[in-house]
Amino acid sequence: MDKGLENIDDLIAKFLSGEAGKEESNQLEAWMESDPENRVYFEDAKKMFAQIDNFKIAHRVNTVKAWEKLNERISSETEAQEESKIIPLFRRSSFFRSAASLLLITALALLVNYFLGNSSPDPTVLTATSQVLDKKLPDGSTVTINKNSEIAYVMHDKVREVKLKGEAFFEVVHNEEAPFEIMIDDIIIKDIGTSFNVKAFPESNTIEVLVESGEVYFYSTSQKGVNLVKGEKATYNKTTKQFVKLTPSPTENIASYKSKVFYFKGNILREVVNQVNEVYGSSIVLGDPRLGNCRLSTMFHDAPLDTIVEIISETLDLKIERKGEKIILNGTPCAE
Repeated sequence: MDKGLENIDDLIAKFLSGEAGKEESNQLEAWMESDPENRVYFEDAKKMFAQIDNFKIAHRVNTVKAWEKLNERISSETEAQEESKIIPLFRRSSFFRSAASLLLITALALLVNYFLGNSSPDPTVLTATSQVLDKKLPDGSTVTINKNSEIAYVMHDKVREVKLKGEAFFEVVHNEEAPFEIMIDDIIIKDIGTSFNVKAFPESNTIEVLVESGEVYFYSTSQKGVNLVKGEKATYNKTTKQFVKLTPSPTENIASYKSKVFYFKGNILREVVNQVNEVYGSSIVLGDPRLGNCRLSTMFHDAPLDTIVEIISETLDLKIERKGEKIILNGTPCAE
Protein backbone atom coordinates (compact mmCIF):
# COMPACT_ATOMS: atom_id res chain seq x y z
CA MET A 1 0.00 0.00 0.00
CA ASP A 2 1.40 3.36 -0.96
CA LYS A 3 1.89 5.76 1.92
CA GLY A 4 -0.61 8.63 1.81
CA LEU A 5 -3.32 6.61 0.04
CA GLU A 6 -4.67 4.77 3.06
CA ASN A 7 -7.90 6.81 2.95
CA ILE A 8 -8.59 6.70 -0.75
CA ASP A 9 -12.32 7.35 -0.29
CA ASP A 10 -11.51 10.64 1.50
CA LEU A 11 -9.14 11.60 -1.29
CA ILE A 12 -11.75 10.85 -3.99
CA ALA A 13 -14.36 12.84 -2.08
CA LYS A 14 -12.03 15.84 -1.75
CA PHE A 15 -11.14 15.69 -5.43
CA LEU A 16 -14.78 15.48 -6.63
CA SER A 17 -15.86 18.30 -4.32
CA GLY A 18 -13.04 20.56 -5.58
CA GLU A 19 -11.20 20.61 -2.24
CA ALA A 20 -8.12 18.55 -3.17
CA GLY A 21 -4.78 20.29 -3.52
CA LYS A 22 -2.33 19.79 -6.39
CA GLU A 23 -0.28 17.16 -4.54
CA GLU A 24 -3.41 15.21 -3.60
CA SER A 25 -4.70 15.36 -7.18
CA ASN A 26 -1.36 14.00 -8.42
CA GLN A 27 -1.49 11.18 -5.86
CA LEU A 28 -4.99 10.25 -6.98
CA GLU A 29 -3.98 10.25 -10.66
CA ALA A 30 -0.96 8.04 -9.92
CA TRP A 31 -3.18 5.63 -7.98
CA MET A 32 -5.62 5.37 -10.90
CA GLU A 33 -2.79 4.77 -13.35
CA SER A 34 -1.39 1.94 -11.22
CA ASP A 35 -4.35 -0.40 -11.82
CA PRO A 36 -7.30 -0.32 -14.27
CA GLU A 37 -9.59 -1.41 -11.44
CA ASN A 38 -8.66 1.72 -9.54
CA ARG A 39 -9.91 3.91 -12.38
CA VAL A 40 -13.17 1.92 -12.54
CA TYR A 41 -13.57 2.48 -8.80
CA PHE A 42 -13.01 6.21 -9.28
CA GLU A 43 -15.48 6.43 -12.19
CA ASP A 44 -18.16 4.71 -10.08
CA ALA A 45 -17.64 7.32 -7.38
CA LYS A 46 -17.76 10.13 -9.93
CA LYS A 47 -21.11 8.90 -11.28
CA MET A 48 -22.59 8.76 -7.80
CA PHE A 49 -21.39 12.29 -7.01
CA ALA A 50 -22.97 13.51 -10.24
CA GLN A 51 -26.27 12.02 -9.13
CA ILE A 52 -25.99 13.77 -5.79
CA ASP A 53 -25.38 17.11 -7.53
CA ASN A 54 -28.56 16.66 -9.57
CA PHE A 55 -30.63 16.84 -6.39
CA LYS A 56 -29.62 20.52 -6.17
CA ILE A 57 -29.77 20.79 -2.40
CA ALA A 58 -30.10 24.47 -1.52
CA HIS A 59 -27.87 24.60 1.55
CA ARG A 60 -24.14 24.03 1.67
CA VAL A 61 -22.87 20.69 2.92
CA ASN A 62 -19.30 19.89 3.91
CA THR A 63 -18.74 16.83 1.73
CA VAL A 64 -15.45 15.85 3.29
CA LYS A 65 -16.84 15.87 6.84
CA ALA A 66 -19.82 13.81 5.74
CA TRP A 67 -17.44 11.33 4.14
CA GLU A 68 -15.31 11.20 7.27
CA LYS A 69 -18.33 10.40 9.44
CA LEU A 70 -19.41 7.66 7.06
CA ASN A 71 -15.91 6.22 6.89
CA GLU A 72 -15.63 6.20 10.68
CA ARG A 73 -18.89 4.31 10.99
CA ILE A 74 -18.02 1.89 8.18
CA SER A 75 -14.55 1.28 9.66
CA SER A 76 -15.96 0.53 13.13
CA GLU A 77 -18.53 -1.85 11.67
CA THR A 78 -15.85 -3.62 9.61
CA GLU A 79 -13.60 -3.97 12.64
CA ALA A 80 -16.44 -5.39 14.71
CA GLN A 81 -17.25 -7.93 12.02
CA GLU A 82 -13.70 -9.03 11.28
CA GLU A 83 -12.32 -8.56 14.84
CA SER A 84 -8.53 -8.98 14.59
CA LYS A 85 -8.38 -9.89 10.90
CA ILE A 86 -6.83 -7.04 8.87
CA ILE A 87 -7.16 -6.86 5.06
CA PRO A 88 -5.02 -4.24 3.23
CA LEU A 89 -7.16 -1.82 1.21
CA PHE A 90 -5.44 -2.48 -2.15
CA ARG A 91 -5.11 -6.25 -2.34
CA ARG A 92 -6.14 -7.08 -5.89
CA SER A 93 -8.80 -9.74 -5.60
CA SER A 94 -11.89 -9.39 -7.74
CA PHE A 95 -14.02 -10.25 -4.74
CA PHE A 96 -12.59 -7.39 -2.68
CA ARG A 97 -12.87 -4.91 -5.53
CA SER A 98 -16.55 -5.79 -5.94
CA ALA A 99 -17.08 -5.47 -2.20
CA ALA A 100 -15.26 -2.12 -2.13
CA SER A 101 -17.36 -0.80 -5.01
CA LEU A 102 -20.52 -1.92 -3.25
CA LEU A 103 -19.33 -0.26 -0.05
CA LEU A 104 -18.69 3.01 -1.88
CA ILE A 105 -22.10 2.96 -3.57
CA THR A 106 -23.82 2.17 -0.26
CA ALA A 107 -21.97 5.01 1.48
CA LEU A 108 -22.87 7.46 -1.26
CA ALA A 109 -26.52 6.34 -1.18
CA LEU A 110 -26.55 7.03 2.55
CA LEU A 111 -25.03 10.44 1.84
CA VAL A 112 -27.82 11.26 -0.64
CA ASN A 113 -30.42 10.22 1.90
CA TYR A 114 -28.72 12.37 4.55
CA PHE A 115 -28.79 15.40 2.27
CA LEU A 116 -32.47 14.98 1.40
CA GLY A 117 -33.50 14.33 4.97
CA ASN A 118 -31.76 17.45 6.26
CA SER A 119 -32.70 19.97 3.61
CA SER A 120 -34.23 23.15 5.04
CA PRO A 121 -37.88 23.87 4.28
CA ASP A 122 -38.72 26.77 2.02
CA PRO A 123 -39.38 29.99 3.98
CA THR A 124 -42.83 31.56 4.21
CA VAL A 125 -42.46 34.98 2.55
CA LEU A 126 -45.05 37.68 3.23
CA THR A 127 -44.96 41.07 1.51
CA ALA A 128 -47.09 44.16 2.11
CA THR A 129 -46.96 46.76 -0.64
CA SER A 130 -49.73 49.39 -0.64
CA GLN A 131 -51.80 47.82 2.16
CA VAL A 132 -51.05 46.66 5.71
CA LEU A 133 -51.09 42.85 5.87
CA ASP A 134 -52.37 40.72 8.79
CA LYS A 135 -51.30 37.07 8.71
CA LYS A 136 -50.90 34.01 10.92
CA LEU A 137 -47.52 32.30 10.75
CA PRO A 138 -47.12 28.50 10.56
CA ASP A 139 -46.35 28.31 14.31
CA GLY A 140 -49.62 30.10 15.22
CA SER A 141 -48.01 33.49 15.91
CA THR A 142 -49.59 36.49 14.20
CA VAL A 143 -47.89 39.34 12.37
CA THR A 144 -49.09 42.69 11.09
CA ILE A 145 -46.79 43.89 8.30
CA ASN A 146 -46.69 47.59 7.54
CA LYS A 147 -46.81 48.88 3.97
CA ASN A 148 -43.64 48.50 1.89
CA SER A 149 -42.38 45.80 4.25
CA GLU A 150 -41.54 42.10 3.99
CA ILE A 151 -40.80 39.14 6.23
CA ALA A 152 -39.49 35.62 5.59
CA TYR A 153 -40.29 32.96 8.21
CA VAL A 154 -38.66 29.53 8.48
CA MET A 155 -38.28 26.84 11.16
CA HIS A 156 -34.57 25.93 11.19
CA ASP A 157 -32.76 23.73 13.72
CA LYS A 158 -35.60 24.15 16.25
CA VAL A 159 -35.43 27.94 15.93
CA ARG A 160 -38.21 30.02 14.39
CA GLU A 161 -36.29 32.55 12.31
CA VAL A 162 -37.78 35.69 10.78
CA LYS A 163 -35.94 38.02 8.47
CA LEU A 164 -37.49 41.49 8.35
CA LYS A 165 -37.22 44.34 5.91
CA GLY A 166 -39.40 47.27 6.96
CA GLU A 167 -41.82 47.29 9.90
CA ALA A 168 -43.99 44.64 11.53
CA PHE A 169 -45.87 43.95 14.76
CA PHE A 170 -45.52 40.44 16.19
CA GLU A 171 -47.74 38.56 18.63
CA VAL A 172 -45.68 35.46 19.37
CA VAL A 173 -46.87 32.07 20.57
CA HIS A 174 -44.18 31.30 23.12
CA ASN A 175 -42.34 27.98 22.90
CA GLU A 176 -39.23 27.46 25.03
CA GLU A 177 -38.12 24.55 22.86
CA ALA A 178 -38.35 26.62 19.66
CA PRO A 179 -37.11 30.21 20.21
CA PHE A 180 -38.55 32.98 18.01
CA GLU A 181 -35.84 35.27 16.59
CA ILE A 182 -36.05 38.22 14.21
CA MET A 183 -32.89 38.89 12.24
CA ILE A 184 -31.86 42.14 10.53
CA ASP A 185 -28.30 41.72 9.26
CA ASP A 186 -26.28 41.06 12.46
CA ILE A 187 -29.05 42.34 14.77
CA ILE A 188 -31.28 39.83 16.58
CA ILE A 189 -34.54 40.39 18.46
CA LYS A 190 -35.32 37.33 20.57
CA ASP A 191 -38.82 36.82 21.92
CA ILE A 192 -39.32 35.86 25.56
CA GLY A 193 -43.14 35.54 25.37
CA THR A 194 -44.33 38.77 23.89
CA SER A 195 -46.04 41.18 21.52
CA PHE A 196 -43.81 43.85 20.09
CA ASN A 197 -43.15 46.17 17.15
CA VAL A 198 -39.97 46.25 15.07
CA LYS A 199 -39.13 49.07 12.68
CA ALA A 200 -36.13 48.45 10.42
CA PHE A 201 -36.41 50.05 7.01
CA PRO A 202 -33.23 49.56 4.96
CA GLU A 203 -32.91 53.28 4.19
CA SER A 204 -33.07 54.21 7.89
CA ASN A 205 -29.95 54.43 10.08
CA THR A 206 -31.80 53.03 13.09
CA ILE A 207 -33.60 49.86 14.13
CA GLU A 208 -36.38 50.38 16.66
CA VAL A 209 -38.13 47.92 18.98
CA LEU A 210 -41.19 48.68 21.15
CA VAL A 211 -42.57 46.06 23.55
CA GLU A 212 -46.33 46.05 24.10
CA SER A 213 -46.36 43.02 26.41
CA GLY A 214 -43.90 40.46 27.74
CA GLU A 215 -40.16 40.76 27.17
CA VAL A 216 -37.62 40.68 24.33
CA TYR A 217 -33.85 40.56 24.10
CA PHE A 218 -32.49 43.08 21.55
CA TYR A 219 -28.82 42.46 20.73
CA SER A 220 -26.24 41.87 18.00
CA THR A 221 -23.81 39.08 17.20
CA SER A 222 -21.00 41.21 18.65
CA GLN A 223 -22.73 43.15 21.47
CA LYS A 224 -24.74 42.25 24.55
CA GLY A 225 -27.61 44.63 23.77
CA VAL A 226 -30.61 45.27 26.04
CA ASN A 227 -33.59 43.48 27.57
CA LEU A 228 -36.93 45.22 27.06
CA VAL A 229 -40.19 44.72 28.95
CA LYS A 230 -43.73 46.05 28.52
CA GLY A 231 -43.82 49.75 27.67
CA GLU A 232 -40.10 50.01 26.91
CA LYS A 233 -38.45 50.96 23.64
CA ALA A 234 -34.89 50.80 22.35
CA THR A 235 -33.07 51.87 19.23
CA TYR A 236 -29.91 50.63 17.55
CA ASN A 237 -27.78 53.07 15.58
CA LYS A 238 -26.17 51.36 12.57
CA THR A 239 -23.36 53.95 12.42
CA THR A 240 -22.35 54.13 16.09
CA LYS A 241 -23.44 50.51 16.75
CA GLN A 242 -25.00 51.60 20.02
CA PHE A 243 -28.16 50.35 21.74
CA VAL A 244 -30.19 53.00 23.61
CA LYS A 245 -33.14 52.19 25.88
CA LEU A 246 -35.94 54.80 25.98
CA THR A 247 -39.36 55.40 27.49
CA PRO A 248 -41.64 56.09 24.54
CA SER A 249 -44.24 58.85 24.50
CA PRO A 250 -47.83 57.73 23.79
CA THR A 251 -48.01 60.50 21.17
CA GLU A 252 -45.40 58.71 19.04
CA ASN A 253 -48.22 56.37 17.94
CA ILE A 254 -45.62 53.76 16.99
CA ALA A 255 -48.00 50.92 16.12
CA SER A 256 -50.85 53.00 14.73
CA TYR A 257 -50.50 51.33 11.34
CA LYS A 258 -51.74 48.16 13.07
CA SER A 259 -54.41 49.52 15.41
CA LYS A 260 -55.37 52.84 13.75
CA VAL A 261 -55.35 54.30 17.23
CA PHE A 262 -53.86 57.81 17.50
CA TYR A 263 -53.21 59.82 20.63
CA PHE A 264 -52.26 63.47 20.17
CA LYS A 265 -51.48 65.87 23.01
CA GLY A 266 -50.34 69.26 21.79
CA ASN A 267 -48.85 67.75 18.61
CA ILE A 268 -48.29 70.17 15.77
CA LEU A 269 -50.71 69.69 12.86
CA ARG A 270 -47.87 68.89 10.48
CA GLU A 271 -47.03 65.76 12.54
CA VAL A 272 -50.69 64.80 12.84
CA VAL A 273 -51.27 65.00 9.09
CA ASN A 274 -48.11 63.05 8.32
CA GLN A 275 -49.03 60.22 10.69
CA VAL A 276 -52.61 59.96 9.40
CA ASN A 277 -51.49 60.01 5.77
CA GLU A 278 -48.93 57.28 6.42
CA VAL A 279 -51.45 54.93 8.04
CA TYR A 280 -54.46 55.61 5.82
CA GLY A 281 -52.57 56.12 2.58
CA SER A 282 -54.41 59.43 2.26
CA SER A 283 -53.37 62.76 0.80
CA ILE A 284 -54.26 65.41 3.37
CA VAL A 285 -52.42 68.65 2.58
CA LEU A 286 -52.28 72.06 4.22
CA GLY A 287 -53.37 75.01 2.07
CA ASP A 288 -50.89 77.21 3.96
CA PRO A 289 -47.70 75.59 5.35
CA ARG A 290 -48.02 77.82 8.44
CA LEU A 291 -51.06 75.77 9.46
CA GLY A 292 -48.61 73.04 10.31
CA ASN A 293 -47.67 74.94 13.48
CA CYS A 294 -51.21 74.71 14.89
CA ARG A 295 -51.44 72.27 17.82
CA LEU A 296 -53.98 69.51 18.29
CA SER A 297 -54.98 67.42 21.32
CA THR A 298 -57.36 64.56 20.58
CA MET A 299 -57.63 60.79 20.18
CA PHE A 300 -58.81 58.67 17.24
CA HIS A 301 -59.71 55.01 17.68
CA ASP A 302 -59.97 53.21 14.34
CA ALA A 303 -62.06 56.08 12.98
CA PRO A 304 -62.91 56.49 9.27
CA LEU A 305 -60.67 58.96 7.45
CA ASP A 306 -63.54 61.37 6.79
CA THR A 307 -64.32 61.47 10.53
CA ILE A 308 -60.69 62.27 11.36
CA VAL A 309 -60.61 65.10 8.81
CA GLU A 310 -63.88 66.57 10.11
CA ILE A 311 -62.70 66.50 13.75
CA ILE A 312 -59.43 68.22 12.84
CA SER A 313 -61.37 70.81 10.86
CA GLU A 314 -63.87 71.55 13.62
CA THR A 315 -61.23 71.62 16.39
CA LEU A 316 -58.95 74.09 14.56
CA ASP A 317 -61.70 75.96 12.70
CA LEU A 318 -60.45 74.92 9.27
CA LYS A 319 -62.26 74.51 5.96
CA ILE A 320 -62.12 71.31 3.91
CA GLU A 321 -61.55 71.40 0.16
CA ARG A 322 -61.39 68.27 -2.01
CA LYS A 323 -59.57 68.02 -5.32
CA GLY A 324 -59.55 64.48 -6.62
CA GLU A 325 -57.68 62.37 -4.06
CA LYS A 326 -56.39 65.45 -2.24
CA ILE A 327 -58.02 66.72 0.95
CA ILE A 328 -56.93 70.35 1.45
CA LEU A 329 -57.22 72.09 4.83
CA ASN A 330 -57.45 75.88 4.74
CA GLY A 331 -57.70 78.42 7.53
CA THR A 332 -55.93 81.05 9.60
CA PRO A 333 -52.18 80.32 9.95
CA CYS A 334 -50.77 79.64 13.37
CA ALA A 335 -47.62 81.31 14.67
CA GLU A 336 -44.57 79.21 15.45
